[in-house]
Amino acid sequence: MRTINEIYDEIIAEKETQTVLDDLTPNPDTSLGLLNDLSSTSKVAIWRLWAYIVAVAIWVHEQMFEVFKQEAEAIAAAAPAGTARWYQKKVFEFQFGDSLVFVNNQYVYDPVDESNRIVSRCAVQDRGDGVVVVKVAKGTTPVPLTSGEKSALEGYIAKIKFAGTRVAVVSLDADEIDISYDIYYDPIVPLATLQSAVQAAIEGFASALEFNGEFRITKFTDALQAVNGVIDPVFQSATATPDGGSPAAFTVSYQPAAGHVTFADTAANMFNFIPQPTA
Repeated sequence: MRTINEIYDEIIAEKETQTVLDDLTPNPDTSLGLLNDLSSTSKVAIWRLWAYIVAVAIWVHEQMFEVFKQEAEAIAAAAPAGTARWYQKKVFEFQFGDSLVFVNNQYVYDPVDESNRIVSRCAVQDRGDGVVVVKVAKGTTPVPLTSGEKSALEGYIAKIKFAGTRVAVVSLDADEIDISYDIYYDPIVPLATLQSAVQAAIEGFASALEFNGEFRITKFTDALQAVNGVIDPVFQSATATPDGGSPAAFTVSYQPAAGHVTFADTAANMFNFIPQPTA
């Protein structure tokens, strides 16, 4: 935002480009000079006062325009957009057990009670056929909503969604990953210690996986490779079983139907640990 003095200096600078105004003195002039000469009794200097008045008027208008801009941006930011991010935001605002009220042409909770916001994970996908898929889970370690919680969320979405949009809410137990590796390791590390460290690594990988993110073999291999004592983790095979579904093999990546994953067994049972002495 420009200051009054900056606007005034611009007026003076423009005046200096107008030869028809050369008789207006003193020349050159600045806002500082104006402040020193405001008490002048010279009638010739009155134009400088008018320039300052105009500068103040312009400054006031710019302040008003800035306030209007901020208000307009706030209204636009709060307006329903119908995007995937907007749906995700609204799902996180769902309060289980609370009723909605219709205020200013939209449904809101009054009062807002964050302790009743049970959804901790949410991913929204536009399937491309007019259906918006909303995957949700609750808890620090993701678990599905109960049938009552899911029904309440579906009722909430039915009220806040855009007309004509079909929304499918998905909340399932984690997809089960059964994965096999040959783990070549340095036998200087006790096998039990190594298996414990590998188990911690695979659990950490699943926990850090972005909700509805792909389970990628390359990144999983990197996590195994980082374990102290592991020399070479060699991928063998992998299957994924969604809640209530059938196992499906994959070799590159897998998109979990539930949005999150768990493992079918422990590392000690899924992996083949092979000692490889090193010099």
